[in-house]
Amino acid sequence: MAQLQSTRALEAVSSVRGRRAAFMPVHCSASSSRVSSSVSSSVSSRLQPARPVRSATFGPGSPVRSRSAALCSAVANGKLISSTEVPAFIPRDDMMDQLFRWTMMEAGESGQRNFGMPMTIEPVYFEERLWGFNVAIFKEGVKLTDLGVMFDKEVVTKHEWVGRGEDGFPVMEGKADDVKGKMFEIWKMDSEPVGEDLRSTIRAYCTALVAALNRYYAFGSVFVDDAQ
Repeated sequence: MAQLQSTRALEAVSSVRGRRAAFMPVHCSASSSRVSSSVSSSVSSRLQPARPVRSATFGPGSPVRSRSAALCSAVANGKLISSTEVPAFIPRDDMMDQLFRWTMMEAGESGQRNFGMPMTIEPVYFEERLWGFNVAIFKEGVKLTDLGVMFDKEVVTKHEWVGRGEDGFPVMEGKADDVKGKMFEIWKMDSEPVGEDLRSTIRAYCTALVAALNRYYAFGSVFVDDAQ
């Protein structure tokens, strides 16, 4: 998703704002066979560009909040809607915090108006960090489904610098750190069939979430007005 650019001098990979232009906008397509057939025709199956979708696996580490354990358990029985690799130098804490606060405002406070159905939002924690959130969707007081928005537990290596090799191509240099959370994923937390009304709401929310993620990649904030 992030394209390495030719460098005249060493660049700090950890500098997010200095490398926003390296991102291509995130788009949606309907190519994944892993998505429930009742959802895939209307909801994006993957965020693009992305690596091939793989089922999330969770390590032995125990989340500090019980809700996280329940959510992680539900993933095993759910359906992966979208998945995209997050560049190593993107700060996971800041990215998820902004997406959570955006979802609280747009879906938690105004889900009926913005997406067609009321929603409630619950944070999910892993190792004392905000790792994602659960979006419960209701109709006439009855919960229809839960969406899980979260990082996976895979580890990616972040290097301190991007340098230029003898052949002129970029090479990773400097201190290497392991970063948890390689993929950003959206899950439908059950395998129940989806009606047209719910499908429309899921599609609307996922489309808006993708747009918020694109704003974060482009401007460092999900709250930037695209019209500005």
